Amino acid sequence: MCSIVEDDFGDEGGAHAMKEDTPQPELGGNELCRKCNSEQAVLKLNQKEPQCRVCFLNYVRHKFRASLGSTKIVRRGSRVLIILTGEPANVTLLDMVRFGLEQDAFKQLRIVPVLLYVDDDFVGNTPEARLRQLAERLKVFKQFESFPAYYTVCGSSRHVALTFDGAFPPSGFEQDEARLLQVLDAVRSVSSKQDLLEQVRKQTYRQIGHALQCAYVFLSDIGVDLAKTLLSNVALGRGCSLAQDVAFCDDRDDTVKLVRPIRDLNPDEVSNYLQYSEQPLLSYSPAKHFEDKPSLQNLTAKFIDNLMQSFPSTVSTVYRTGDKLDAPKAPRNGPAVGDGTSERQDESQDFLALFDRTLTLDNRPSGECCRFCGAALDYRGSKTLFATEYSRLVSSRINAACSHEDILLKSKQMELDAERAVNGEDDQGEERVLMKQLCHGCRNIFEDLN
Repeated sequence: MCSIVEDDFGDEGGAHAMKEDTPQPELGGNELCRKCNSEQAVLKLNQKEPQCRVCFLNYVRHKFRASLGSTKIVRRGSRVLIILTGEPANVTLLDMVRFGLEQDAFKQLRIVPVLLYVDDDFVGNTPEARLRQLAERLKVFKQFESFPAYYTVCGSSRHVALTFDGAFPPSGFEQDEARLLQVLDAVRSVSSKQDLLEQVRKQTYRQIGHALQCAYVFLSDIGVDLAKTLLSNVALGRGCSLAQDVAFCDDRDDTVKLVRPIRDLNPDEVSNYLQYSEQPLLSYSPAKHFEDKPSLQNLTAKFIDNLMQSFPSTVSTVYRTGDKLDAPKAPRNGPAVGDGTSERQDESQDFLALFDRTLTLDNRPSGECCRFCGAALDYRGSKTLFATEYSRLVSSRINAACSHEDILLKSKQMELDAERAVNGEDDQGEERVLMKQLCHGCRNIFEDLN
């Protein structure tokens, strides 16, 4: 049993218990690599021994291969859709995949990579700025032109072949772009806009994965990204999908799984990989959408970035907390990969139809997945949601003019009304039917619509 009591913290709370990581001694001038003891060391990672260039590259690549080998989720010979962003972590992943495919038969990485760039630069950008950013990204993507690549826009279920030259025209998706922009403009808060854009982006990955016959999607999220995701999703009310959002494999859709093979890397390892790789590697890191505006996600990201500066070893502890969580997996009636004849597939491809009321709603049985993000429905019987709804009813129905007897009578009725509201049983209108098919996090987005 813990022997620390409240008096041990004093007026400063537990601040004195967290000590900043002590600076590591810098690399000496002629220091040898502690791994091979033959080559001169070129870098020294935090809490690691000095390493030469070859040993460092082998160390980072082993992390990547070990994550795939230990989980045994990705089957040999599978078609894998790798998402293109051009950011440093993404370039690192692509180079490690290319290196693995070039090895001999015994060490060869046995997957069939397919690249996909999901363009969302039309959000908040002028057409001229968007074309400039696309040209910069194409310079980065051209390093991996040996792989087949495709292009789509966020929110679309269509794709075209991507050519790695400056004349590539991002045309033919105007209707999909206008539709997403219309939905984003209808959302009031920046937090909901960012959450909506992230969910739509994941839905796009899955839809294009179905179309390209890919059962796996590789994402280039690293540890610090997952730490931000974990804390942000707690604040956004996405506790039901928290474990899957930071796990090695997000398998809420059995037919197309989202895999994070470099989640164990940190920013220091990524930057050094780009610097010491066998050939120079370009990367591109533009500003993210709504990054300069106040939101739950931006506040969380700033907190994690500050934590990374003073307590870098703590960040891995944050995102690894997600490995200890267990999310209920709901049955999903999605189509098999390559099955284009299913009515369910035609309906699920148009996931933005939930916003413009063009999707036919039906009363699904309870216990299934969220109609939008695919997480297990978490609202029924939730004490937390009941307390929130009950507090809202008290604020709207109780005032100083109410007598004690009136308050007692209204309290019983408010308990019943709060329970019905949480379970979606207070009204059978179209909006309530939709809310019954959404998890709490997606409900918050829809309730934030104008």
